[in-house]
Amino acid sequence: MAYYGAVGKAGRTVVARLRPGTDLLGGLKELAEANNIRAAYIPVIIGGVDRAVVEVARPSKESPVGVVAKKIELTGPIAICGAQGMICELEDGGIEPHLHITFVDSNGHLHGGHLETGTAPVTTTADVIMQEVLEVKFGRGFDPDIKTTLFFPSPAGQVGQC
Repeated sequence: MAYYGAVGKAGRTVVARLRPGTDLLGGLKELAEANNIRAAYIPVIIGGVDRAVVEVARPSKESPVGVVAKKIELTGPIAICGAQGMICELEDGGIEPHLHITFVDSNGHLHGGHLETGTAPVTTTADVIMQEVLEVKFGRGFDPDIKTTLFFPSPAGQVGQC
């Protein structure tokens, strides 16, 4: 098969404002846990953070897919221009937010990538929309072909590839 996939349906829409000082990813995890959400996508986050660490792709001839992650530290305050992500279920039953985000700094320069946990405390606000997905497991696990942790969607109740 050329893809991993499953078909689900929309559940609840959770709308929230994360408070100042809350780690952005930690706040998303807490929001999902408080609402017993196991799988969701996050189409909108606006607001700002004091600082952040993002991973971006860097070319690498040694990598099976031609890229490796490079971490970039951003200092702020920095505004969130856009973000999208997922709430995924881990093999141990825990949940983990996965977020890709774009920031603009005080000089108008854009930065973005995969947000690292524990690195982005909210400044004034982070306004979030989280859409629950039912009948699908948003799994994350190690892909031995690519040698990194990736997204493995599967029908809920079935074991995914992760």
